[in-house]
Amino acid sequence: MNKKNIRLKRILGFAPTYGAAVGLVVSGTAMFSVGTVAGRVGYATFISAFIALIPMMMAAFAFGELTAMLPGGGMISDYTLPAMGRFWATFSLLSGYVVLIATDGGAQLVIGGLAIQKMVGIPQLLVTLIMLLCVVIINVFNVGIYGKVETVITIFMMILFATLSICGCSHLGELYTGAVPQNLNSSLKSDLNWSSILSNAGAAVWFFIGFEFACPMAEENVKPYKNIPYALIFGLLTIYLVDSLFAFAAVRYTDVNILQNSSTPQLDAATAMLGKTGSVIMVCLTFFAAFTTANAYIASLPRMLYGLAREKLVPSFFAKINSRTRTPIYGIIFTSTIIFITVCYITLNGARTEVVQGLINIASITWLVSYGIAMLDVLILRKKYPEFPRLWKAPLAKITMPVGLIGVIFSIYTLRDSLLYAIICMVIISIYILIWGRMKKVNMKEIPNIKTMVSDIRERAEYLEIWDEAVDKWCRENE
Repeated sequence: MNKKNIRLKRILGFAPTYGAAVGLVVSGTAMFSVGTVAGRVGYATFISAFIALIPMMMAAFAFGELTAMLPGGGMISDYTLPAMGRFWATFSLLSGYVVLIATDGGAQLVIGGLAIQKMVGIPQLLVTLIMLLCVVIINVFNVGIYGKVETVITIFMMILFATLSICGCSHLGELYTGAVPQNLNSSLKSDLNWSSILSNAGAAVWFFIGFEFACPMAEENVKPYKNIPYALIFGLLTIYLVDSLFAFAAVRYTDVNILQNSSTPQLDAATAMLGKTGSVIMVCLTFFAAFTTANAYIASLPRMLYGLAREKLVPSFFAKINSRTRTPIYGIIFTSTIIFITVCYITLNGARTEVVQGLINIASITWLVSYGIAMLDVLILRKKYPEFPRLWKAPLAKITMPVGLIGVIFSIYTLRDSLLYAIICMVIISIYILIWGRMKKVNMKEIPNIKTMVSDIRERAEYLEIWDEAVDKWCRENE
């Protein structure tokens, strides 16, 4: 068969899509954030999380519609390109993902190292560097078996985390491990009020960020217009429920001041609610969650850079593939280097809670901006291409998208202590895009016609009857 005729096969259903929606969210820093927010607002964590859930659900609606419109690459840039043009497409990808991986990638590995250090005493830095070396080796040498089982691993971790949360809420620790409740009152802190609850909604956004990683599966999904939107929605609801249960159990058995100030609040909480068993489970969860997330980062960013390099939007060496390993080696080197720098920064600052949380907040802000761009994409594309086939539509988009944008702005406002650093990152990225575009004579203002995106999707993916027929009809009517 001619290579030009090879297409990605549509074999995936709802289950693996749902797994991808919750998979990346099961991370070391996410569990860290759940514990930290629980320490700040106590039993009211579920309210802060619900407020954070609102803009996340609106973003899920946006990605659901965009994926149904263009069941292709699945990255934010793919949808932004026909809506807002090359500059904003490049900005949304680099701002959302490069900053995320640079900040959270290192934080993930440090959190994993801290968990091992607390349990067996091996220095955090040593564990962290070994983890980084392992994920680099996996990606450099293209160890395919790990990629095939990672989704299974993440789903298993989600089930284990849910089980731990349910056990904590069921008071099983009191029956079998001698766990002693610390907080039985609904009001735990004298300064707890609606202002505190609202101000922690931005931090609670980190509970959910990453759910849209199910979208790149659109090309291999039998019904992407159905499976992906509902996987995103139910994935978010699952995450909300599990995290709220864990926060409730954590507050019941752990001093809120410990949760708020600990570098491993999730470990302290699990130990308090289930003793040694809980400690071992959470150490394993934190370690593997950090490892799988870091691996996903080092696997994904080089391939994003590879795609951008082919479009002449980043240096051409990012498009080079190692002849022996067939991996984007320079992208891997770049990604692992920025993660290593972050690891060193956190470690040199004593791996303090506020340092890790600050980096998470920067990543949250830049990623929230990308989510906001996705919501704008929906509104713009509805205006530019009102009759283009949308096999799944965001409900009440004229209301839900503005609500989501307001939620994004509010969430960023609550993270304002880190806003300046996030803005600096985004300004640097913007300057780079403009300078690079001028150097390479790339028209960054260009807005490709949506037919170009359709053509690209058809080159990569198998025939999708209901979508292809609807698009063909639209194309004939808009020649």
